[in-house]
Amino acid sequence: MKRTITQDILAWSKEFIEKPNKDLGGKPVCPFAKKTREENRLRIVEVEESKDFLNKLIDECKLFGDNDVVIVACADMYITADELNDYVHALNKVFVREDVYLIASYPDNEVIEFLESEEFEPDNDFYMVLIQSYQKLEDGSSSLSKTDYYEYWTDDYYADTVLVRKQYGDIHGKRYEKKK
Repeated sequence: MKRTITQDILAWSKEFIEKPNKDLGGKPVCPFAKKTREENRLRIVEVEESKDFLNKLIDECKLFGDNDVVIVACADMYITADELNDYVHALNKVFVREDVYLIASYPDNEVIEFLESEEFEPDNDFYMVLIQSYQKLEDGSSSLSKTDYYEYWTDDYYADTVLVRKQYGDIHGKRYEKKK
């Protein structure tokens, strides 16, 4: 029987993201994913039609707070990878002040060796956006940088993820400033 998108995401996390990865020196792709899932701090929202995706994503950003991760996913593939990345970039400029950070994931957008699994194949094609606390991501990244975790990443992938996220630091730092 075919899995739902939610079941695909949970299986992907359990069977791939949380497991030791040979391309990362035996570390999992996300060292924080298992605890987040096991403590029920992950929520997955499925959107039926791409025309509703952006509004739902914005709603979830506004409501973010009770979970460590919210994933908004859609199998209606009428949004391109470039459009999704543009949405996420624009929304990050708005929501990072509220300690909300978005990460886009689009199927087959780019091949990163340690993100590829030979053992796991989803039943559905879908794109998704992960919503997380900017500060928690920065704190987790800081703790990982004290290990050899990032040494297994390519320079390009590090630049496209960690360094891009750090560029939002100035905006995030202004979240408590009041207009005069």
